[in-house]
Amino acid sequence: MSVGTGIRCFTQGLSDAGAKDARPYIAGPALISLLIISTGLYFGFGYIDNLSLAMQNALPVWLDFLHVVLAPLIYVLGILVGAWLFGLLATIIGSPFLGDLAQHTAEQLEGPDLTLPQIPWWQEIVPSLMREGRKLLYHLPRLAFLLIASFIPLLNAIAPALWLLFGAWMMAVQFCDYDSEIRRQPFQATLSQLRQNRAAALGFGACVTLCMSIPLLNFLVAPVAVIGGTILMHTSRTQDSVA
Repeated sequence: MSVGTGIRCFTQGLSDAGAKDARPYIAGPALISLLIISTGLYFGFGYIDNLSLAMQNALPVWLDFLHVVLAPLIYVLGILVGAWLFGLLATIIGSPFLGDLAQHTAEQLEGPDLTLPQIPWWQEIVPSLMREGRKLLYHLPRLAFLLIASFIPLLNAIAPALWLLFGAWMMAVQFCDYDSEIRRQPFQATLSQLRQNRAAALGFGACVTLCMSIPLLNFLVAPVAVIGGTILMHTSRTQDSVA
């Protein structure tokens, strides 16, 4: 599958999120995201203020003219990064509810052919959080490598591209794994499926990463990405079976 396939899966998720039958599954995760992101950014503004002042004070006198540019730049970057990080945190906390949305989407895609174990949502909370921990253990070593690479001469020249690819891959793994989770498949099954369709996964993940960094919009991204990720996994299985 191509990058365009991943992008189409995301846009299809955006379209399906507006369907009337999907709204009950979206309200909970969207509210959790809104509360966490807005609270995080509210308290984060204080740290952005302190960082802005510290960086401006560190400038030599002959670079005073950069104050006009530096302060707005720090605020913009701080808001974008904060919105992305708090959006990811909201996704992890809301994971049990997002699983219900993935199951609803899978049922819409596969109809009566789909048979999934029916487990009350409160029994899913602990396993869902443990699975989120498994994803973190997968992501953290790669994140540490990128942090180190960002300070190594020559290698740091391509660090921005590596960060973009890593962010896209991480978002694809994060949101496509809900489909595997509702089918009681191991996390490794998600990685295997996405590696076989890496271009589509990166296209989908890039869309999620971009939208996750936009304040006010990002609290709606998680439900849309879950729907899109479920569609991507369904499309991948369908094409593999045909091949």
